[in-house]
Amino acid sequence: MHQKSTTLSSEIRDAETCSSKATKAEFAKDYDQAFRLYIKTAESFLHLSRSATQPEKVKQQWKNNASKALERAERIKRFVEKPGGSTNTSNVASNSGQPPANELRLTPVGINHFSPQEQLYVLKKGGNINGLVFPVWEERVSQGYLTSPYNDPDGQPKLSPEQQKVSSVWRRPNPITKVCRRILPQDVLQHIVTDCSVCASISVCLEHARRFNSTLAEFSIDNYSSGPKGDGESGRYDIRVLINGVWRRTLEPPGYSQIVIDDKLPFNPSDGSLMCMSILPSSTAVESTSTEEISWPSLLEKGYMKLMGGYDFPGSSNFEREKSWERIKNGFSTGQCVVTLGTGPSAHVHWRDVRLLPSHSYAVIDVLETEEGRMMTVLDSWVRSNGEGSEPSRILQIPWSEVLNTFDGVYLSWDPAMWETCLTFHGMWKRSGQTDTGSRQLQMNFNTSGAVDGEIWVLLTRHVVDTRRDSDFIALRVEIEDDLMHGRRVGKHDILSSNGTYTNSTHILARTRIPASQRSGTLTILASYDGDHSEVGFTLSAYAKKDMNAAWIENTPAPPYTAKVEGTLTSKNAGGNYTYPTFMVNPQYHLVIHPPNARLQNTVNGRTEKAKATLTLQTSKDMPVNVAVVWSQGQRVAELAEKELAATSGAYSYGLARVTEELSVGEYTVVASAFEPHHMGPFSLNIDSSYPFDIKPIPQEGAGMYSKIVRGAWEGDTAAGGPSFDRYSKNPVFELDVPSLAHLKIRLQLVHPSTAIALNVTVYPSIYKGSPISLTQQRHVTTSGSYDDTIAGVSTPQIAIGAGKYHVVPSTYNPGIEVGFKIIVYSSVAGVKLTPLQRS
Repeated sequence: MHQKSTTLSSEIRDAETCSSKATKAEFAKDYDQAFRLYIKTAESFLHLSRSATQPEKVKQQWKNNASKALERAERIKRFVEKPGGSTNTSNVASNSGQPPANELRLTPVGINHFSPQEQLYVLKKGGNINGLVFPVWEERVSQGYLTSPYNDPDGQPKLSPEQQKVSSVWRRPNPITKVCRRILPQDVLQHIVTDCSVCASISVCLEHARRFNSTLAEFSIDNYSSGPKGDGESGRYDIRVLINGVWRRTLEPPGYSQIVIDDKLPFNPSDGSLMCMSILPSSTAVESTSTEEISWPSLLEKGYMKLMGGYDFPGSSNFEREKSWERIKNGFSTGQCVVTLGTGPSAHVHWRDVRLLPSHSYAVIDVLETEEGRMMTVLDSWVRSNGEGSEPSRILQIPWSEVLNTFDGVYLSWDPAMWETCLTFHGMWKRSGQTDTGSRQLQMNFNTSGAVDGEIWVLLTRHVVDTRRDSDFIALRVEIEDDLMHGRRVGKHDILSSNGTYTNSTHILARTRIPASQRSGTLTILASYDGDHSEVGFTLSAYAKKDMNAAWIENTPAPPYTAKVEGTLTSKNAGGNYTYPTFMVNPQYHLVIHPPNARLQNTVNGRTEKAKATLTLQTSKDMPVNVAVVWSQGQRVAELAEKELAATSGAYSYGLARVTEELSVGEYTVVASAFEPHHMGPFSLNIDSSYPFDIKPIPQEGAGMYSKIVRGAWEGDTAAGGPSFDRYSKNPVFELDVPSLAHLKIRLQLVHPSTAIALNVTVYPSIYKGSPISLTQQRHVTTSGSYDDTIAGVSTPQIAIGAGKYHVVPSTYNPGIEVGFKIIVYSSVAGVKLTPLQRS
């Protein structure tokens, strides 16, 4: 208590000192410094006003101090921005990177998301769950206002349909005597389907207690008369819950929402049996040395059910499978990991001749290797109505291979104490639009002294606001920054996969391997949210071994040049990935990166520095997307050529694609694409750069021009091949009639696209009157160039062409290829005709 008082006094002193400095800076006409200090003063006093231990009068005074500081900051801002004054802060620095010499500017004051005030704000906001308040667990509540026996003024948790069916009644269990016997996982009995995950969790904790003498489950329940597993004289319990980033309590002193738990439990009125999780009676228990009844596990379950909104909350969620047997076995045998299994929603789940419940959690109480192979000992604690009374839970010995084939999920809970290095950050996702996934990026520096490969584990936890809401999805992407930059080449074939899948689970764990050859580096963490709410809290935790030092990068400078482009993938411009002939219709942008101001030093060791550019493409959570940067002088591209790929976000990732690369000054084409052409919806493209740049949409091929499509085929003698086969003139020939001077472009495509057939289309002047044509002896007007097997076909450049008649010749490189094709003619004038030439 003395330490907290000292800390509070220090915070008050710091706030008052900051206020004094701000006033002095204002009098000295150092408006930039005064502005920032007033903002900091307001933040400090607002933080103090949230104290739960101070009188309301004092807290109101602190709020008034914060308001005064904000008012002074606003006055300074209005003065600086006053028309005709010395400056205008709405102006953005020019492309030179330098503001005018006589311009007075206020430095933007950003929020320090790592400050204790901001971290505490997120945690306090995370205490609102299901409309109730669960404060941070700090001090034990005074017992002066407790009554005995205690009755919960909020009533009892909502019963499940199974409990309501038997008209369950709430009453206190028999008096609890001092616990003498050990409870084993087999003693846990599950009476209702919906509490399976709680039963499984308590069961694995009991097995951990048997093996390692731990108190994982008992640690969470506290009776005010005598502590954990007490005699229950007061009838009032406080449940300690780790949720939304911090340990919380289900009880607060008067004046707060009193979310309390009494010791009443639901019973079946007909036979007096418990209608919730219970412990096998002493007379039939696996290990019994006394006749006492134990109800603390039932009370612990009740507390959790109240947090979840009732006994009818969904039992299990789907998690990703853990494929590493050695990791599970070693973690389980050392007590660092507990394991449960989950079935899928199918009503017909069986393991051999044993029927398993759908969407159900099962406890694993042993992981072992025997002569028969790898095995898991699985506990089935479901109570079956057989009229023969309660029996110990059923034990199933299931081979590891059959575990993976039978269950949808393997749930792992790791002991954070196994990691000597731990970092935690509490933040908020704030969505501002339909295409904004609420992504937050953090970075950490790391260095290692280890001689072998290391790992950094990153755990993302979404803060729960409503336990019945299943429309909140999260995704986690972790990459070593060196992988994102400095010459990494991602081939186009590496793009054709997807990752970063969103899940409606509250947790995602990502493990990143750090090679022994990399002694230091930067880890980039991208945490994304997709859901209906504009503001959702989250916690990021990073874990590493003691030979790995890590620290958050708290002051990441904002990029000097940014831009945002919004658009929509529709049936007209959703082209899919590069294996589709429609890839060329995807949204594309002309990116021009300009050199920095010549006065700025932009060379290192004699070489010109490049611009650090980050491109982020955001869409809905169900759309896998990619963003690519291509060297093409800002022209629309029809394919991704390996040698022309300057940067790519890599494999298609759901909801968000991001790439950071050092790009030379010059012109590029940026391609935004979804994996399949049927993936459609709004998107946004954000560009951040250390150099000034321009970006504008590239029009679709033939945009604003007239178009005409003619179909044909290479058949028999007309499948003549290229000029090198001496039958080129036998290819199909089309007469092009241009009525007046026009801009013209022609594309040749296969009816059934294939990359095995190389194509060419060439336009010649018309110089004959019904006589045989010797096209190879003529000079062409325009051509698509060398034979190319691009999936989108080939095209001529757009040229200006005079009025008259011309001959268009489509051809394949190899003769004898009989396939259909189509020719698309784009022209700037109407009336252009393209007709097959009839030859005798």
